[in-house]
Amino acid sequence: MKIEHIEASVHAAAGAAPLLRVPIEDYRGGPPRPFVVCRVTTDDGLTGHGFTGRFLARQVADALETAVSPAVAGMDPRDPAAVQDRIRETLNPRHMTGVAACAASALDIALWDISGQAAGRSVASMLGGARNSVPVYITFGMPQYDIAQLVEAARLAVAGGYRMLKMVVAVDAGGWREDARRIHAVCDAVGGAAGLIIDANEGFTGETARSLAHDISDCPIAWFEEPVAGNGPADLARFREDTGMQVGAGQMEADPRIFDALLEHGSVDLLQPNVLYCGGFTGGAALAGRAEHHDIRIANGAGWPLINMHLIAGVPNGWLLEHHVAQTGIEDALFADPPYPVDGRLAIPEESGLGLSISQQGLDATRLE
Repeated sequence: MKIEHIEASVHAAAGAAPLLRVPIEDYRGGPPRPFVVCRVTTDDGLTGHGFTGRFLARQVADALETAVSPAVAGMDPRDPAAVQDRIRETLNPRHMTGVAACAASALDIALWDISGQAAGRSVASMLGGARNSVPVYITFGMPQYDIAQLVEAARLAVAGGYRMLKMVVAVDAGGWREDARRIHAVCDAVGGAAGLIIDANEGFTGETARSLAHDISDCPIAWFEEPVAGNGPADLARFREDTGMQVGAGQMEADPRIFDALLEHGSVDLLQPNVLYCGGFTGGAALAGRAEHHDIRIANGAGWPLINMHLIAGVPNGWLLEHHVAQTGIEDALFADPPYPVDGRLAIPEESGLGLSISQQGLDATRLE
């Protein structure tokens, strides 16, 4: 079996979040950010799909078709590690991230999809098959909500079976004090029914992150995600020590050396690789192994649960998967009858490969020319 053809296209889709009249895709508002769909075909007729986003999407798609495709043509798709080595050797010898890492990630996901189909196994099974379903937390707390809507959205999430809720911070015009008010309102509303995750998306300085952490120390915070700008390992380790709060990071990192630094500095309580950015399933599985060596669990961040579910279900230290309300429009558009969490858990499809049926109608409707 050989890689015969690679094509890539750019898409965008928005979704309907509870209680909001206007579809959204991003926590900062504005139009949906584009993402890339990578389609790989083999000489014996198998087709695999991979995905990546959300920055420089057109450049990533162009790189896949004009640079990556000729570099890996004729290689065996069932050996994705060798394909990754070829990409590094020929296109990325200095381990640059950005466009190169996103293109490699999308391709790797498609190759694992093909490998699973060829073997008649799910990608999760190929990665180790540690579990058949995974617990899911919901990113419900969008900044587009006012406090009353935020509280109601939290109650809806708990009623839907979720026991871990995530809300976005560090984007409100009122600063960290307004974030504190919103967090306390949610904690008062859900009580002990659910733990709360807060995500600054690297939006705070160390000082403001600590100020917020101390103000909400009476709330059941499961972890503070990427609290400090830059994800500096020393800065995150200092934040953990100063506040006693658990920290997660890594959702859009690509270079494995960054993950190594986070682990070696004691910067995180959980690691958050996303296969769309960290080198696909090949890179994600390697990072999970590094984390396991440090007795650290992995929990997906940055969305795309229907792809990341395979990593979380496959590896021994996989833990939580993110279901992001602002990204459900992507899932509904791209996949025919996609699986959704039930009572806070997502079952891994029994079908081979990614176990997802790509909707051609959805691809056509979301494609950006």
